[in-house]
Amino acid sequence: MKSRSVINISIIGLLFIVLIQLGGMVYAYKTQMKEAEQSINKYFWMAFTETVDDIVNNLPYPDGTKVNIIHYPVRLKLGKNEFVNRGMQQTAQVLQKVYKLKEFPLAKFDSLLHKKLEYADIKGKVTVERFNVNTGEILESTNAGMRTTIAAITSEKAFIYKDRGEAVRAIVVFPFANIMRNVLILFAVTFLLLGVAVYALVLQIKSLIRQQNNLQEQQQDFYVLAEQMREPVIEIISEMPRENWNVIEEKSTSLLGMTEKTLSKAKTEALLNPARKRISLKTFSVIGLTGIFLLLAIWSAYLYRISYERMEFKVQDNFEKAFYDETYYNRCISFFSVYKDRKEVIKVTRNTPYVDRFLENIRKLSVEKGYHFWMNGILVYHIYNKYDVNSQLHAAYTMQDSINNSAQPPIVFSTQFADSVFALELHKNDISSESDIQKLAYPSGELLAHTGKPHVGIMDMTTKLIPLDKDSTECVRGVVRSPQSHIVASIWYMLLPLGITFLFICICVCIQIHIERLQRRLKQFQQDFTYSMIHDMKSPLNSIMMGAHVLMGGKLANKPEKIEKYKQLMHDECEHLLTLSGKVLMLTQIDRGELQLHKETVVLLPLLKDVTEKFLLKAIKKVHFTLDCKENYLVYADMFCLREVINNLIDNAIKYSKDEVEIAISCEESDGFTMIKVRDNGIGIPLKEQQKIFGKFERLPAGSRKSGVSGFGLGLNYVQQVMEAHNGTVAVESVEGSYSEFVIRFPLC
Repeated sequence: MKSRSVINISIIGLLFIVLIQLGGMVYAYKTQMKEAEQSINKYFWMAFTETVDDIVNNLPYPDGTKVNIIHYPVRLKLGKNEFVNRGMQQTAQVLQKVYKLKEFPLAKFDSLLHKKLEYADIKGKVTVERFNVNTGEILESTNAGMRTTIAAITSEKAFIYKDRGEAVRAIVVFPFANIMRNVLILFAVTFLLLGVAVYALVLQIKSLIRQQNNLQEQQQDFYVLAEQMREPVIEIISEMPRENWNVIEEKSTSLLGMTEKTLSKAKTEALLNPARKRISLKTFSVIGLTGIFLLLAIWSAYLYRISYERMEFKVQDNFEKAFYDETYYNRCISFFSVYKDRKEVIKVTRNTPYVDRFLENIRKLSVEKGYHFWMNGILVYHIYNKYDVNSQLHAAYTMQDSINNSAQPPIVFSTQFADSVFALELHKNDISSESDIQKLAYPSGELLAHTGKPHVGIMDMTTKLIPLDKDSTECVRGVVRSPQSHIVASIWYMLLPLGITFLFICICVCIQIHIERLQRRLKQFQQDFTYSMIHDMKSPLNSIMMGAHVLMGGKLANKPEKIEKYKQLMHDECEHLLTLSGKVLMLTQIDRGELQLHKETVVLLPLLKDVTEKFLLKAIKKVHFTLDCKENYLVYADMFCLREVINNLIDNAIKYSKDEVEIAISCEESDGFTMIKVRDNGIGIPLKEQQKIFGKFERLPAGSRKSGVSGFGLGLNYVQQVMEAHNGTVAVESVEGSYSEFVIRFPLC
């Protein structure tokens, strides 16, 4: 993948994660507001019920006086909460219409609601309004100056005088900044970390691009230098028969100066590159990964704690509900089934005239029209709340005191019944964890009874102790077993962006590691490239210049054998430079699409014999060739290119082999192609390198200066380009440490 593509993808990935973060924030905000709305409605009705109940209990009647009958038609099939809410609205109207209550106590209602919201840890400004549902007119408000915002929640309405359209509602304005503060901090920190990761990655990629550009410029300089050498080298060869050593020395010195200039430029670039500041892989990896791990750990722990506290409150609320239901549905029902004939159980001492008239009307409707109603009486009952508890527990204790005062002996709390109700309430809140009930002695903590496991594990959640009687000698508590999966699932929308952020930064670090390796590889290649330039260009020029200088000095005038040896050496070095220049020129022509092939029918056997014989003459190592080629095998190719291709393959086989080289060259015709195979007994090519070796300037690690193997890495790229120009192919099969076999295929003539 191209470097610029990586940058673009990284930026797109950053924007994508930002969108996920924003989506998570919006979802978190909506979720919190939805949960807050449900809680506000719940506590609104609880406060409304307590307010109405307090008004009833302060009427000037003795305890047990029935002042109202709450009712609804049987056909409506209302739930218990709906029945109670409707009954309290009916009672609020009766209090004003019948018992001449001057006005609904809005301030008391507001105070009770504040306490309940504080108990539920719901923070925000609260106002309670009395308004006309028909006109929308605000008749009274406990906090008239409060402004509503997008973070405001309006509760359901409760009628206090339905005939006149008067109702009350609560408005809670949450401090938006406080609600979203933690989420915004999370977003800011993760975005900052993401930004640092992407910025560091971009810097690293830009550094890689600069390094690649510098290398390309260096390669281009080499191209130019190789092409510029061609004519002067040809002139040197032409001057050798005439023994114009001074001219040869001048030309070789000039070429050496050109080479030195190119090398100096390459060395300068190599010195400048380290001076440019690059992001340290180790430093960034440690800081980046440590930072994201810490971020993930801190925020996961924080979010888990918030979710744990939220679930703890829900579990406590559900347990109190189970305690109330056990008192009402178990002990009260048991009490009335046992004591139903005893007069002292009936707490109603009298009815007000209004209640008598109402009951008479209900009887008439039932007789005349067949209407049937569910009914329940509202009684004046002065009770002092002995416990600092909410209304649900207060009601349970009130019933419990009434039962215990009349029942002898008192009816025992049923842990089995409470356990069933507790599990049902948890299920309604989508909490599927196993639960049970425990009864304990207070304050010793001795376990008296239990429905599940007797012990409480470190991962289990327990409720607060609820006393069973006023002396608090026995208490009960609920236990939820290992609720961690539910807690984590409830905050997935917050953990998901963290997980994606962590994954994205890990990807950035992995890309950086890959880039760092590329940079090290490019740096090593640049060093090898410079070394190869010295070996393949500077060394031959030095040899030519020194040979010309020695011959020009006349010291070997009486030694014709040494003179011929110097001449041959100089000629070979010139041929080497011309061959290199020819390869570069041909590759340049191929790149530009300007290569012109001069194809002819070539008999392979004589060509292969000629090439192998020349290698045997100049080989430094001990080389043995095996030829397997029929005399009638032909190819239609450019003779010069074909010779250079075979030369390159044999030269590589010798370079990358051990001290004794076995090279087998074979030819065959198959599937419409003439194939030439060159197999050696060398060091082999690693599998991961086999596709890279045909790239321009690619060389095996063994081809470094340490192994003494020179070259620019142009040979195999030259072979591939030439074969493609002939509509042929080149392939390699190799086993590391054993052999390499190159196969070139030419279409049949």
